[in-house]
Amino acid sequence: MDIDLAAFRLNALSLLTSSDAPASRVGGGGNDFMSALTTAQSALPQAAGGRSTADALSGLIGGGESSRVGAMLDRLEASNSAFLQRYNARVEEIGDEATVLSALRERVAELGQASEGLERLGSSASDADIRKALGDFIERYNAWDAEFDPYFEKGALLDENKAGEVARFSLRREVSWIFHGAGNGGFAQGLTDMGVSFTPDGQLKLDEATFNGVLGGNREAALTTLNNMARAFGDAAEMLASDGHLLDRRIDNATRAVSWAADNQASVEAEFGPGAVRTRFAGRI
Repeated sequence: MDIDLAAFRLNALSLLTSSDAPASRVGGGGNDFMSALTTAQSALPQAAGGRSTADALSGLIGGGESSRVGAMLDRLEASNSAFLQRYNARVEEIGDEATVLSALRERVAELGQASEGLERLGSSASDADIRKALGDFIERYNAWDAEFDPYFEKGALLDENKAGEVARFSLRREVSWIFHGAGNGGFAQGLTDMGVSFTPDGQLKLDEATFNGVLGGNREAALTTLNNMARAFGDAAEMLASDGHLLDRRIDNATRAVSWAADNQASVEAEFGPGAVRTRFAGRI
């Protein structure tokens, strides 16, 4: 009996995952259409007189059951339609993910370049130059965080996206890492001792009074701390944006998935599109 297995599996999934499905439906009772088809398939070799598959099936489900068969085909069509809708939505979501992660990767590389101003600061830099370099970096960082933060909110596009989360965590860690100062010629708590901290929503802020105090009290340690942080931040950004790294691989996988979906959309439509079930079952039941 030539029965499309994809239709069986899709309907079975619908029955098993339906929260309001009665136990008798999920359990495959004797009146279940799928059970009837399965019984027909197993009984077919014993069908007397060389009866056709359609005759065998008609005998098993009983006369006058065409409306029930039609109703079950409607259920299969509805399952197909729901699956196709979810499938297309998922393909679109993966495409959006590739687009956003690509932009994130570009911004990460730009942030790494933005830190170069801090890394180049030397003893000849004026207090105004140091304040401006740090202010520019904070402004660039906050713009990056504000641009992508909505995508990481609970239920948003990049929620629990490992590649994106690694990028965000790594850059934030470099800013707050105390060992850019402690043991490396800078302040014990790194930029924290210089008045740089994170707000609860992930934005950087600068306490001007603290910054002015440490800059005037130990200028050399301040410059060393800024130089160390900027160098490590730039290295981290370069690695995160590099070819073959986690972010690049995630973008590549998403891009290839979308490309595959585009190449196979016609086949998916033929399998799960409107009327596909009845087309496959035509002349068999």
